[in-house]
Amino acid sequence: MHLLDFFFPKFCLGCGEFGSYMCSSCFSKIHRFPYLKCPVCDRASIDGFTHPRCKKRFGLDRLISLFPYTAVVQKAIKAIKYRYAYKVTDDLLHYVLLPELPKQLAFIPIPLHPSRRRLRGFNQAEIIARVLSKHFGIPVRTDILKRIRKTVPQVDMKNREDRLSNMKGVFIVNKDIIPSVQQNTTILVDDVYTTGATMQSACEALKRAGVRTVWGLTIAQ
Repeated sequence: MHLLDFFFPKFCLGCGEFGSYMCSSCFSKIHRFPYLKCPVCDRASIDGFTHPRCKKRFGLDRLISLFPYTAVVQKAIKAIKYRYAYKVTDDLLHYVLLPELPKQLAFIPIPLHPSRRRLRGFNQAEIIARVLSKHFGIPVRTDILKRIRKTVPQVDMKNREDRLSNMKGVFIVNKDIIPSVQQNTTILVDDVYTTGATMQSACEALKRAGVRTVWGLTIAQ
């Protein structure tokens, strides 16, 4: 047992059992999506790839969401985001097996606006990306994408059109760095995918800068 676990013991967010934030019993009750969905039309697709008929020039090429946003997964994400429980990410992703991925990859966490980053003290998307990096050996790049406009939190906006409008022109890319990943598959990482407005805005910024292939990866949807 780690010394910190002695002073700040872990309890399962599902059942309260001592030892971890996500016990194997509660994890086994989480229902995975029966199929992955096209990020454009939200219908079943093979491995989450965008349907050929749905493809857009600056749109996502694939979306992988690991869990449905229900029950204990909701509690885990809220703990990561609002209670500074970094280790929740480790325990939640300990059981995850990603589908087969190509070799040339880079994780790009969705960045927070600098003012929100200072207020919160961390970026939950970056935490998730670094845990995934540790598990799968894929590098994390935080030097490529930048958030330049502070927006109304998406969770406060219920209308899909408002969410899409809210995220227009929010991200820019570092054009000095972008050549290093243009030929790679870049994977945008975030906690939750709802309307996809944030992910799509970040994807558009990358593709306009010359990145050929952009996927999305979230904990839940």
